[in-house]
Amino acid sequence: LISPDFAEKPVFAAYRKIVVAPAETYACNTLWINDTLITPTGFPLTRKALDRAGLPVIELELSEFEKMDGGLTCLSLRF
Repeated sequence: LISPDFAEKPVFAAYRKIVVAPAETYACNTLWINDTLITPTGFPLTRKALDRAGLPVIELELSEFEKMDGGLTCLSLRF
């Protein structure tokens, strides 16, 4: 997932990209864990794009964290 602001940057040219709608950039803060995407709920256009890509998805309610600009990557220990 990538926001429109970064989609055309050369550094990302080699990657498969799903460009999210400008109003749904918070959904870019999605984690891929054990072949499943964990994404915030409330972003229907992004969810449709993930479904079209055939990726398994779990949605989580994160609206309270979003209010303070916190996202899944900030809330996660990954190693």
